[in-house]
Amino acid sequence: MKKSLLTLIAIALVSVANAQGVQNPEANHVLNRFLNYVKIESQSIDDPDPESFPMTEGQKEMANLIFNELKTIDKDGVLDIKMSPCYYVYAKVPSNIEKEVPSVMFMAHMDVTPETNANGIRPQVHHNYNGGDIALGNGLVLSPNNPEGGHLKDVIGKTIITTDGNTLLGSDCKAGCTILVTLIEQMVNNPSFKHGDVYFTFTQNEEVDKDVMGMDLSYYDRTPDILIDVDGSYTYQFSIANFTAEGRTYLFKGNQAHPSRAKAMKYADARTAMAYFIGQLPPEIHPSYSEGHQGYVHCYSMEVLPNGHDVRIRVRIRYFDKADGERFKADLDEAYRRTLQAYPFVEIDLENDELQYENIAYTMHPQAVGVIQRAAEKTGIPMRGFELRAGTTSASMVAKGLPGGPCLYGAQQASHSVYEWCCLEEIMEIIQLTSNIVTEVSNLE
Repeated sequence: MKKSLLTLIAIALVSVANAQGVQNPEANHVLNRFLNYVKIESQSIDDPDPESFPMTEGQKEMANLIFNELKTIDKDGVLDIKMSPCYYVYAKVPSNIEKEVPSVMFMAHMDVTPETNANGIRPQVHHNYNGGDIALGNGLVLSPNNPEGGHLKDVIGKTIITTDGNTLLGSDCKAGCTILVTLIEQMVNNPSFKHGDVYFTFTQNEEVDKDVMGMDLSYYDRTPDILIDVDGSYTYQFSIANFTAEGRTYLFKGNQAHPSRAKAMKYADARTAMAYFIGQLPPEIHPSYSEGHQGYVHCYSMEVLPNGHDVRIRVRIRYFDKADGERFKADLDEAYRRTLQAYPFVEIDLENDELQYENIAYTMHPQAVGVIQRAAEKTGIPMRGFELRAGTTSASMVAKGLPGGPCLYGAQQASHSVYEWCCLEEIMEIIQLTSNIVTEVSNLE
């Protein structure tokens, strides 16, 4: 696939600058923005309370930084910028064309995962990458021969940003935030850039599956037509479908009694009943049997309550096909029935049964895929659609009755780990891609 002349020139300029150990002004500007973002410790908190929406000081700092940065960019008052009490940042670039075209909303999240240390992030910039191993520090090596660094083979001669081996990097999703803020900057600073209404939402608590919980699209004057989440870690790919995710929580209530008098005392052994319940599920629906378009049921969290005899279990249900989902829930209901029959003294409560996120294919704008593919061709990158065995912000939106949309590769690699890294030139490419997407939408009839 041939790259556009503009893209080739941009990449050539960056490559020359890399060889000299410095960046061209535009790339240096983007790099500095990204480094400023990742240094902020914006880890979210995985609070098991489904009604809570915790917010760390780092998350607030990140939101205020982006909010004030957009205010600074908007010298002529073109943008409509707001920050909500939940520290979401909303921005709209109004249409500057006369004809009616679909609106677009781009999304990225400002929090980083609590699964890996994010205290004291010290990013390292490696100019003109030579194709070999990268010593991160802390005795760790990022290698193109290992899964975490496999994509390094494709970015030789470019600028790589890594951790120092002690923390995650936060390119999930600070790279996405960098891309979108830069896109807004380009649109505002270039009056000849023609476009329809373009919306931007910078979310919180995505990493703990509560990003839609704090989202309020009433900050906009309409519900956007085409949604694109810039948060993908699959190289040069975008999602065209994803798992539907449901979650169940079961509480097994027991009581303590000496086993010699178990029957007389109606000994309710919650631990054994829970183990029996799990054992009733067919092994072929376990995640270890699942690949491609297949779903699964996963009993992933077992918690003994402080009283010592009640046990709580959490269950993931994942599927692409609605018929599979119904079958999985029937298997769980049958396991529930059999366990009650086998252990009549144990009480089992279904505490929670919720739709967590939904397949974007059900509500995605019919022209979204074509727009991305045409924009990728103009950018000169081999972007392809795929079915994602996970969820995204837009997938969570579908579960709340809102439209969904693709999740676009956001230049992040080895997310949620101390090996996390990204390539500056790929960030620049995705900026150009999103710009081309906006242009493609403005050409729709």
